[in-house]
Amino acid sequence: MEKQARWRARCNELARTNPEVIERELLQAAERCSQLPDQERLALADQLADAAMMHLRRSHELARVAQRVRLGEDVSER
Repeated sequence: MEKQARWRARCNELARTNPEVIERELLQAAERCSQLPDQERLALADQLADAAMMHLRRSHELARVAQRVRLGEDVSER
């Protein structure tokens, strides 16, 4: 039982830290934002903006890697 509980806790933690899971939960919360108090709605908006910024940073990093690939440069350099 204890081993199963630890395994379940680990799976839940991995799911909570997965960006796709986080994004899905944020979007579900955004769908019902009209039901949230102002303070919670603003906190949700901040979380959505942070997620968007992480996506933007990641897309910039991937674009730089793509450019290096096109130029035949070493992609392991940063």
